[in-house]
Amino acid sequence: MTTTIAPSSGSLAKRIPEIRTARRRSGFTMVELLFAIAIGGILLGGATMTMNLWARSSASVGNYADMSGSCRRALDIFASDVRMANDVSESTSSSFVFKAFDAGNSTVSVSYVYDSANKRLTRTYDGTTHILLNDVEKFGFSFYDLNRVATTNALSVKEVQVEAILSKKVISISNTDEIISARFMLRNRRVSS
Repeated sequence: MTTTIAPSSGSLAKRIPEIRTARRRSGFTMVELLFAIAIGGILLGGATMTMNLWARSSASVGNYADMSGSCRRALDIFASDVRMANDVSESTSSSFVFKAFDAGNSTVSVSYVYDSANKRLTRTYDGTTHILLNDVEKFGFSFYDLNRVATTNALSVKEVQVEAILSKKVISISNTDEIISARFMLRNRRVSS
């Protein structure tokens, strides 16, 4: 078996400049690197802004869900108490105090008080106080008589309505939720027209 080697296209000394030129061309230029870094920075900035927006949106949804849930619970408790009321002793825009029947058909004292300094609504039922709502910016009770006319007289109160604005701040985002309840009738309360 015979092996032949093809003749070289030139000597090694002639090919060294070609090798050096090929090596120079195999890397990136400074302009190409700066351009790649700029595109990478734009993509990274866009991704960061998207994540930030997503985090804020999630916080807002959490705020609304929390406020909505606490409002529903508070209105359910309030409605249950008011429907069993039989005697009103105080009816102002920030407090409502009355006697109501409990499950054993006994009379208990119930009071709802809005504390504007601490921005919360508290409920005291038979001597035990609980916070019903926090972060309450504005709050007000409205009272109506048997003819559905607004009244401030505790002796003629037959219906009550709640209005409130809650505000919650998370991650420098402030969300608000507004409550305007239906009018709750004091079923067990006798009033004259």
